[in-house]
Amino acid sequence: MLNYRELTENFLETKSEKDFTALYRKVKPGLKSYINKIVKDSEATEDIVGNTLTKMWTKIDQYDPQYQITTWLYRIAFNECLGYINERNKKTSLNKLAEFGIEVGDEGFIGGDISQLIEDSEAKTEQDFIDEDEELQSQYTGALKAIQSLKPIYREIVIDRLLNNMKYEDIADKYDLPLQTIKNRILRGKRIITEELEK
Repeated sequence: MLNYRELTENFLETKSEKDFTALYRKVKPGLKSYINKIVKDSEATEDIVGNTLTKMWTKIDQYDPQYQITTWLYRIAFNECLGYINERNKKTSLNKLAEFGIEVGDEGFIGGDISQLIEDSEAKTEQDFIDEDEELQSQYTGALKAIQSLKPIYREIVIDRLLNNMKYEDIADKYDLPLQTIKNRILRGKRIITEELEK
């Protein structure tokens, strides 16, 4: 049986429905489990899985092959989950996500942008990738808990930067604050998260 990387390479090369389906079947079980842990809703889980895997088909050219395909997909799924939760309640912010059944762990938040959670993938076994996928899930849920601990003055801005991938300039416009103030608050927010997790 082909592993993640081999299936991904085949799909990248052919862009065929056959190779997409093979990769789809490989990644779907773990992806579904991950999403369900966040949204706690079987119907929503199916929708988000579908949306995520549709993006795997339509946006595969945005995927960087030096990384594991599942890390890219989990990031997409994570943002899809946040979108679903925010749609379910327009006033939801990350300090209230626990009310919607998100499980959070004690694992630490890796400093910097969420995208930096990804490490270079070298020659590894299939089990190495599975272990990394499980660790990545823990990092995401751990990041949620860490962000929840922030005061409102930092939390919403950090959410926009780290989770919504907004540009500093756009965040400054959104909150009508000086660019340097936004940068300072994001930096301070990251430091507070790190300090809290290191206690």
